[in-house]
Amino acid sequence: MRATQNTAEATTRLPAGDQGAELVEEVLAEIVSLFGYEIVLAEWAGGRGGQGRILRIYLDHPDGVSLDACTKMSRVIGDALDAAEAAPDAGALAALLGPPYTLEVSSPGIERPLVKRSHFARFVGHKAVVKTDRPTLENSNQRTFRGVLTAADEDPDHPGDDRHGIIALRDLDTAEERRLPLAVIRRANLIYEG
Repeated sequence: MRATQNTAEATTRLPAGDQGAELVEEVLAEIVSLFGYEIVLAEWAGGRGGQGRILRIYLDHPDGVSLDACTKMSRVIGDALDAAEAAPDAGALAALLGPPYTLEVSSPGIERPLVKRSHFARFVGHKAVVKTDRPTLENSNQRTFRGVLTAADEDPDHPGDDRHGIIALRDLDTAEERRLPLAVIRRANLIYEG
């Protein structure tokens, strides 16, 4: 864990929510891949007005992610973000990283987040909970689905794009199959089956 402090004032507007996390992920993806890691999820959490902000980065590696690896990659990621923020053309990134924040680097854990189509595809046959940003079923306000992942298909309008697709899961209670576009999924994670 690393605390980053910067008192320089930024005049560029902060990217909102997911856009800010996506911007950070774009900056870091290539760097962490040099060490054999993949960013599973980058997310901002914490206080309003920049107080108590936390930047969480969940990393995965074919051999798993140890505590020592998290410590090492926290330094690498912190240095990379500091360098990117200092770049003359940093703009929105400098505005995002300027206010104080704490960097947390972690493994995805046993109830790992599922973000990209490839994440869902890797865990077909496993139980997951999926929360959508709006109801997706006719005559239902349901936004949370618990089931077994049965498919993760490409979106025909965005072939090859891992951030688009349609996932299918068989409901744990009704055994009905639900098909949900990634575009409406707010959060998804595996359910621990220990």
